[in-house]
Formats: sequence, structure tokens, C-alpha cells
Amino acid sequence: PEAFNESFKAGEFVYLVAGFVTVCATDPSSVLGMAMHDAANSATVHNNVQVALADGVNVFEIPIYHSGGDASSVFAVGDIGVKYGLYVAANIHYCDKSDTVNKIFQIQDYSRKDAVGDQYGRVYVKVLSDMSSVGPGEKTA
Repeated sequence: PEAFNESFKAGEFVYLVAGFVTVCATDPSSVLGMAMHDAANSATVHNNVQVALADGVNVFEIPIYHSGGDASSVFAVGDIGVKYGLYVAANIHYCDKSDTVNKIFQIQDYSRKDAVGDQYGRVYVKVLSDMSSVGPGEKTA
């Protein structure tokens, strides 16, 4: 069930706090998975929420980001297999290409919805197993 007063949107990463689903911020301590629908934002009821689990099998499509700005926020073929952090801004969760310290994701490929080199292009990522609260997979080291 979701925590009280949660306002996350479908497509945002979530984690568990005291057993309740809560939206992830930048550089979370763990990831449960991706919310499949918007939170109910209730102050009195812990509503159930469907989550695509970060189980080492599920692959998520998210945009790429770099703190260097637009020109740096692009996918390159050499990014496949590289491990990066999570950056969150305005309810959008990004694969943070500028963060190779707080590793959350490993890029699997780029989305064919965008071309290599597109600014904020989408990539396919898996959550690293030691950052997942549910399953096996690739580790941060």
C-alpha cells in the first residue's frame, strides 16, 4: 500500500518506507520498482498501488540526464552497460549520466523512439541488484 499523502505519478520510481510505497528522490537508498499508476494522495487510507518490480528482469524506459546541460544529456553507444545514478526533477525520473558514484541503473540499450545523440533521449535501464529491494541482477561494483 502507498504511504499517506503520496502524489507520485505513473512512471516514477518508488521504494518502501516502513512497509509503505513512497516516491524515490534523487539518489535513493533502494528502489522497489516503477509505479504503474498515479498515487491516490489520501491522508486517511493506505491505497494499494501496482508496481513493476525492480527484480533484475524488468527493464524500464526513462530519459537520460546530465548536470552539464542539454548538450551533455545525450545517449552515446558507449553508454550501454555503464552504471549511473537517478536524478528526479518535476516528477520526471532520469538516468543521471553525470552521476557515476550513486549508481542505481545499468543502461541496457537506447529506445528506438529516439536517435543516438538526441537530447534527453530515452534509454532502457535495469535497477542494480544491490539497490533493488526485491531481486537479483547486476551489482554496483
